[in-house]
Amino acid sequence: MKFDLTQFLIFFPIILISIAIHEFAHCWTTYRLGDDTPKQQGRLTLNPLAHLDTFGTIMIVVSSFAGIGFGWGKASPMNPMNFRHPARDRMLSAAAGPISNLLQMLAWASIGLVVTILLPDSYSFEQIVLFRPEVPITLLICFAGVLINASLAIFNLLPVYPLDGHHILGYFVPVLQPIIDNPMWGLVFLFLVFNRTLLSNVLWPVMRVVIRTCSLAVGWPDVPEWF
Repeated sequence: MKFDLTQFLIFFPIILISIAIHEFAHCWTTYRLGDDTPKQQGRLTLNPLAHLDTFGTIMIVVSSFAGIGFGWGKASPMNPMNFRHPARDRMLSAAAGPISNLLQMLAWASIGLVVTILLPDSYSFEQIVLFRPEVPITLLICFAGVLINASLAIFNLLPVYPLDGHHILGYFVPVLQPIIDNPMWGLVFLFLVFNRTLLSNVLWPVMRVVIRTCSLAVGWPDVPEWF
């Protein structure tokens, strides 16, 4: 995929904001469940600077030139021993991140619907998805918000260390917890990140379903069959 400066300038700030809200959701949920570690470390804030990892942010920029746009935020601090119900609360804290991305996705889609109604001209979903030059920048920003947060939600739900999905799977299938908690699974994680074939064959079909459902829920333009 060729690097596109316009798309980068649209996507980059939304990625940073989405990651920051994702990490804040982890921290807020952890705190509400009885662990004040995030508060002690100054993470109970929506300020993106508190949640962004320097190297992870640099990776977003560098990988964007390869058409991937992969990066990460600071891991949310947690001490499960402070939870009232350690196993359950660890899972709930992990689930909060992807849930926040799904809510952000719906918010961006809703804003996009309002923008669509207010615009004097109408634009098809195909024009928006392909970032046609005739589409207003405000509508492209809204679609970028939908796409980015759908990606973050689905990717983080993969049951691979250190993603949120491995905490969720470990709670519902406890016998797997010792296995999926092994940091060696981080190698699998790297394989998933840089294997475009797997991403396009596994994650993209799920993303299409999520985005279609989101578009239907808020009344966006009809999604073409090829998407």
